[in-house]
Amino acid sequence: MATKQNTKSAANDIQNLFDPQGYQNVFKTMASSNERLTQVMVDTGTRSTDIFSEAMKEGFENMREFAQVRDEPAAYGQAYGTFVQKQMELVMRTAQDFAGVTQEAARHSADMASETGREIADKAMANAESAADKAGSAAKKAA
Repeated sequence: MATKQNTKSAANDIQNLFDPQGYQNVFKTMASSNERLTQVMVDTGTRSTDIFSEAMKEGFENMREFAQVRDEPAAYGQAYGTFVQKQMELVMRTAQDFAGVTQEAARHSADMASETGREIADKAMANAESAADKAGSAAKKAA
């Protein structure tokens, strides 16, 4: 009978080794990281949409200027050259703006991944140490 009681007590002690709060903390850390990563994604998408919208508006305005009636036939050649130059400048600026947004998003994502990894590792280590301490206590009790 005593053996059954010791076995039952040991099983209960093993269940108590793992702190559910510790695991909830790990999940909260992961959820928080997901929330921040989603915020970066939404901000990046919003800024990219703004860049694209402004570039389109400017491109259409360039086209409006290009399509105006000219008094002299030679003015059409000049208008075409001006239009092409403005469009190339627009493409370059837009590409630089997109590159800046992409680099910033990548930097934020890498920082968050590193931070989250450290937090999860620290919390997992704390859970493991707590379980080890409890196991040691349970072993001393059983002996």
